[in-house]
Amino acid sequence: MMVVMTKQSGMLIDEAMEPILISAPFGNYIQPEGSTPTVGTFTAMARGWRVWRILRTLRYSISLDAWTNRIGLRNPGMPWYARRVAAGKKRADHAVVSIHGFDRPQWSELLALTAEVEPLAVELNMSCPNVGEIGLPEGLFEEAVATGVPVIVKVPPIRFEAMSEKAIEAGVWGFHAVNTLPVRGGGMSGAPLHPLALRCVADLRRMIGDHGQKIVGGGGIIRNHHIDAFVDAGADYVALGTKTMDPRLLFTDGPVRGLIEHAHRVVHPR
Repeated sequence: MMVVMTKQSGMLIDEAMEPILISAPFGNYIQPEGSTPTVGTFTAMARGWRVWRILRTLRYSISLDAWTNRIGLRNPGMPWYARRVAAGKKRADHAVVSIHGFDRPQWSELLALTAEVEPLAVELNMSCPNVGEIGLPEGLFEEAVATGVPVIVKVPPIRFEAMSEKAIEAGVWGFHAVNTLPVRGGGMSGAPLHPLALRCVADLRRMIGDHGQKIVGGGGIIRNHHIDAFVDAGADYVALGTKTMDPRLLFTDGPVRGLIEHAHRVVHPR
């Protein structure tokens, strides 16, 4: 098998990444064995972080048959996380750290702090629907790649092409497809997101061609056949979000154990 290397070959992450990831912010609280957590999304400053506030934003819409949220990147801030890692109270080497900056100086600060904690990878959350329009600062992907930390770009389910082309050109390690879809109730996830996510994964796979970037596919994964569909569309890994909105997971990994085991059987990074 020919291996096409990006500027970030990602050999270590390819060996350490589990076939299935837990999406942010749920990876902060739920880290079942056999999965890789995505922690964050961290911003440069704390944003009204309280678990109960996060939970209050979650809503199930019968009309949409989907979950919506207005979490809006509530978090204790990347400096807090970096201090916890330095003090030995958190570990980052097994996790993907998700970050978002509201301007270029914030992005630079976040990237520097992320490099200090030495995570498995950094996820650039470029598409959260609850924080308004997100621009792409000039040279951001190049700066992120230069840190030496494998870079994952989290893209929206629509209008992702121009951003993705720049990320491919910069030589990022890969993509996370997709973020939630903006609707009146906030960011929509769940079953209606699934076909959009599959289309995004397939389009990204065509765009990547021989450049070598990896794809983490996620959106509406509830049953094993949803994982199969992402693999068929071109995903190298899969991510759980909606399925982790289960309070039983605070005590047992039973609700996702079958999905994790299935992912280990069928997900094989290219």
